[in-house]
Amino acid sequence: MKPLAGLIILLALHAVVFAGTAAARDGAAENIYVLSQDDGILSVIDTDVDEIAGKIKIPGKPAAFTINSISGEAFATLPDSGEIAVINLRGRRLARVLKIGGQPFGVASRADGRLFVGDWSANRVSIVDQTSGDVIARIPVGRSPAHLTLTRDGARLYVADREANSVAVIDAKRFEVLTEIPVGRAPFALALSSDEKQLAVANVQSATLSIVDTSKLEIRSSAATRAMPYGVAITHDDAVVLVSNQQGGSISVIDAKTHAPRAEIKVGRYPEGVAALKNGSKAYVANWFSASVSVLDLKTNTEIKRISCPEGPRMVLTGSAAP
Repeated sequence: MKPLAGLIILLALHAVVFAGTAAARDGAAENIYVLSQDDGILSVIDTDVDEIAGKIKIPGKPAAFTINSISGEAFATLPDSGEIAVINLRGRRLARVLKIGGQPFGVASRADGRLFVGDWSANRVSIVDQTSGDVIARIPVGRSPAHLTLTRDGARLYVADREANSVAVIDAKRFEVLTEIPVGRAPFALALSSDEKQLAVANVQSATLSIVDTSKLEIRSSAATRAMPYGVAITHDDAVVLVSNQQGGSISVIDAKTHAPRAEIKVGRYPEGVAALKNGSKAYVANWFSASVSVLDLKTNTEIKRISCPEGPRMVLTGSAAP
C-alpha cells in the first residue's frame, strides 16, 4: 500500500468537515476554502459572487485541513511525507512546512497555537506547536483516526476512529482520553452543533448518522442516510444536519431535532466535504469526481450553482476573508 495516497483513495477521503468549520470574525465576509487533493491546491471562493477568487499551491497531496482564525493560517496534512503545510490566508501563499513524521490525516487547530493531528497508521493524536512543528505530546486512540473536532474553548477533542467504530473523547487540556463512544461502522466525519450539545457522526459503512449527547457522552439517536455518508455539517442555527452521500451523489437534509429527513438535494459525483455559511443562506459541497463545488440554497433546498475547481476537491471549510 502506498503511504496514504492510495489509502485515501480507497477510503474516499475528506468528508468533512470537517466538520471542523472555522468561524469568520464578526463583521468579516465569509469565504469558502476548498482543498483539492489531486492537484494539491487550496481554492478560495468569494461567497458574494460564488466564484473562485484565488488559488494556493500546496506540496504533495493534502488530506485534510483546518483554519486558525487568530493567526489567519490554514494547516493541511500531507500523509505521504509526514508533514503539515502552513498557508498564509491573507497573503494567499505557502508560509512553511512542518515535519512531524507519521501519517498525519485529520487536524484541528486551537487558539493558543496548538494543532491536534491524527496519525492514521500509528493510531494516535499528536499535539503540535503550529509555529515550530515540535510535537508536545501524543495520545493513543482507536484504529485509523479520521476527522477531529474541538470545542470552541479548546477543552475537549472528538476523534472519529474509523476502524474502531467509535469516537474518542479527549480532555484536550490534560491530553487524556475520557472515553470511547461506540457508534456505527466506519465513522469518518464529525460536526458539532453551535451550542455544542450534539455531535453528529457520519458512519460510512453502516450508512447512518449517529447523534451524540455531549453532556452524557452517549448516543442520543441514529438516522439512516444514503450509501457512504462521507461528510457532515450542522447549520449555525442548529436547525438541520447536512450529510453528503458519496455513492448517491446527493446531500441529505435532516431535521436536527427530530432527525427525520427533510429533503435530498442532487449534487455532483462523489460528494464529500460540506459546509454551511453562518447566516444559513447557503451550503457548499465538494464533488470529488466532478472537480466542482455545488452551491446549495438552504431555503429552497436546491443546487443553484456549480463552480469548477482544481481536480480532486474533497474538503470545504468556511473562514473569514480578513483573518
